[in-house]
Amino acid sequence: MNLRLAEEADDRIRRAAAVSGVSTSAFVERAASVAADMVLADRREFVLDSMDWDRFVAELDRPAKDLPELRRGRELRDRLITP
Repeated sequence: MNLRLAEEADDRIRRAAAVSGVSTSAFVERAASVAADMVLADRREFVLDSMDWDRFVAELDRPAKDLPELRRGRELRDRLITP
C-alpha cells in the first residue's frame, strides 16, 4: 500500500511512531487496523436495550409480506435458470 500524505501528517505520524518505539509502517498498520475494526464492527454488531431488542425480535418473527413484484421476479428467475 502506498500513501500520499500531506507533509504535516507525514511528520506527525513519523514522530508518533518514533516515540512509540515502532517503525512507521508498524505504526500506520496498527492505527489503520484499529480504525478498520471500528468501521467494520459498526456493520457487524449492534447493541439494543431490552425494549428495542423485543421490538427487533418481533419484527423478525412476523410473517413476511407478500410482494407480488418479488414473487414475479423469483418466478422469472426460475424459468430462466431451470432447464
